[in-house]
Amino acid sequence: MLILHLSDLHLSRYGETGTWSAADTDQRCGEVLHQWERWEIQGLRSGRKNRPAKLRLVDPEGVVHKLRSWPRRDDDKAVDRLLALAMERHETSAERLIVSRPSPEELQGLLRMDPANTNLRFLQMLDQVLRVEPDLVVITGDITDNGFGYELVRHYLAPWIESRRLMAVPGNHDSYDMLPRKGRKERAAVKDARFRAFAQGLGLTLGEEGAWVQRVEDVALVGLNSCKPPRTPLSASGMVSDSQLRWLEWVSAEPELRTARLRIGLVHHHLLRMPFALGKRSPIEVAMRLRNAPAVMRACTAANLDIIMHGHRHHGYMVQLPAHPMVVSSPSSTLGCKFARRDYAWVLDLDQEHPHPLMHDFAGLRADMRPGASVLSRRLDRLVE
Repeated sequence: MLILHLSDLHLSRYGETGTWSAADTDQRCGEVLHQWERWEIQGLRSGRKNRPAKLRLVDPEGVVHKLRSWPRRDDDKAVDRLLALAMERHETSAERLIVSRPSPEELQGLLRMDPANTNLRFLQMLDQVLRVEPDLVVITGDITDNGFGYELVRHYLAPWIESRRLMAVPGNHDSYDMLPRKGRKERAAVKDARFRAFAQGLGLTLGEEGAWVQRVEDVALVGLNSCKPPRTPLSASGMVSDSQLRWLEWVSAEPELRTARLRIGLVHHHLLRMPFALGKRSPIEVAMRLRNAPAVMRACTAANLDIIMHGHRHHGYMVQLPAHPMVVSSPSSTLGCKFARRDYAWVLDLDQEHPHPLMHDFAGLRADMRPGASVLSRRLDRLVE
């Protein structure tokens, strides 16, 4: 049995990133100045010159979109720029990519215009990783960037969903916002409902706090929800609740887990720190860490889990500590690995006596599209190659 480990897809309505806000939160910009394909450009007009002011673009679902550089009040071309943004977003919408999948040539052309578009990168990634013909696919969180985009997974991974061979846990982007903006609790409720509906479609039975257990032949998988929002603003840290850890202790004695040949745990936040470069000390991770990582590791070890898979940091690595489960960290399957400057996914052959992950490289972002890579990582690339 081959298992494909994906993580941090960051899908969205149009492949964009960022917190969404509803148009009805600010009624002052409600005047419709222009319409195109159910998109609206709304705003006010300045009193003296009757020019558009405080413009915004609202998509068909009532979500506000902003330009990368917000238009000035006297910008006569602002409407044209927002209209161009609407057309660009329309081409990469999840709905359009499902109805009409672009050809490889069209996909490359769209990526040249918008190289960081995660919806497009998702399609490019699938063309590569599905060649291994996995028997089981797991996604360790951040399936979406803002709670929207699950329909792409449902459509393009439908064979694994129909056979109950796709497992997933939520990530912080699927669950809560980092910024303490107005409407944060309402958005968190929408995100939670959307993930639960997605998990139900996978055939997973979620507990009250999101934990689940599933048996696939002689392999047992356990999902833990680490997306308990922190009190600290601007933080993407997480925590597995004590009640989930008690549940894990209980379920480990049940035949579903106890009689399995192999036991795999899935969680989003990472259990082990990793330095940014070899030889350096691990950084303090106030805004990223799993706040109760030692307790989670103890519970997983006591439950006799063999492997723990996670994502979150967009770093890929595997660590085998003595008398502990093997820890496998997945890079972002759409945005790549921050450290190694490679685009890859982990593949495990569970039929091996001692299964370990193998790196499956695939074509991804060009080096010049991913700034900030260290000289050390480039040297490591040359050594590996």
